[in-house]
Amino acid sequence: MDVKNLLDTIAGEEQPHSSVDVGRALAAGRRIRGRRRAALAAGTMAACLAAATLTWAGLGPTKDGGAVAVAVQADTLPASGVGPLSYAYYDWCGQKWSPSENTGAFAGKECAQWKVVTREGQSFRMPEALSVYTEQSAENYMNTSAPLAITPDGRRVAYYSEKDEKFAVRDLEGGQVWLTPQTVTRAEMVAKGAVVSLSPDGRHLGLSGVTGNVVEVETAQTTEIPAGWQLLRVFRDGTPLVVDDRARVGLLTGGEVRVLGAARADRLSVSDVAADGRTMVYLTGGGSSGMNSRPDDTIVTLDITTGRTLSTVKFRDTPKGFSPWRVGGWHSPTEVLVTDTVVDGSWQRGKAPLLGEMAYTVDVTTGRVRELKAYTFRAWAGDLVVPGF
Repeated sequence: MDVKNLLDTIAGEEQPHSSVDVGRALAAGRRIRGRRRAALAAGTMAACLAAATLTWAGLGPTKDGGAVAVAVQADTLPASGVGPLSYAYYDWCGQKWSPSENTGAFAGKECAQWKVVTREGQSFRMPEALSVYTEQSAENYMNTSAPLAITPDGRRVAYYSEKDEKFAVRDLEGGQVWLTPQTVTRAEMVAKGAVVSLSPDGRHLGLSGVTGNVVEVETAQTTEIPAGWQLLRVFRDGTPLVVDDRARVGLLTGGEVRVLGAARADRLSVSDVAADGRTMVYLTGGGSSGMNSRPDDTIVTLDITTGRTLSTVKFRDTPKGFSPWRVGGWHSPTEVLVTDTVVDGSWQRGKAPLLGEMAYTVDVTTGRVRELKAYTFRAWAGDLVVPGF
């Protein structure tokens, strides 16, 4: 099954549209997540794209943790001198959105652009970064937006530059912009989709979907991903972590993939490598049966130099309804970051709900889950990017 066919299949299932009840939207989102994992055997890249480009509608955190962004006309991102980012989002101008009715109405609107929010609370539009595909329809709305990624320190951002027809990495403080060698048209982006991954230092950009490679941005040196494998992450030294259609995970070194033992994971459930250059974790234990899905409940620690499993630990002290959505980097020597999407308990009909993700830490030695911070914005639909994810 190719990417388009799998996205069409997922799109045919119940999805959280802007007009549905928030509770039903959450249930639909849970089922979608289960199907993404099950879809790995049919096409890993398609599952990754579905996860990376789905526009939320009616999902949000349980409470107002952290800053809440409201639909405003933000200033344009300055050419340089910008501090570290806290997150990025787009919100369809704060209006109700339906792919079958009004997607084209947002064409050319500044308020539909990606917005970035600094740690100091400043908000800027990024007109150079393509955001939503306004030519999309109800049939292919799973590929809703162009990708964007932020380094864990918030100092570099990757995006697709429609003006240059290339992917770009920008240093926010110094203002340098590096473009990838390969030309990719907007039409190709809409038709095939794309996922971008940044190494923790922002020096390597990984591309999946419309193309498959890793680019050392300051020299344009490119490493191609072999046929049959898709990119999961790019480690600090530029080494690609890849996955195949059987969900096997491997390291690409010297043009060859070295499979990491019994590790099985998808794009959302694999961490970055720890500071020791050896330790990585992935989530497991979840599954789906019919319309029901069971979230991951176990964290596995792996030595990537040997492929040996170091520990397998069940989650504990989990909040009600905890369903980890994405895994990021390391918060401490024993804790990794994960996020979850949860319902806005304060939502009232007629009022735009809070959308976003709640960040947690998971201790890889004990399985203890600890709430960290919410990243939210108030809108009927949109998407959000958190640094390091």
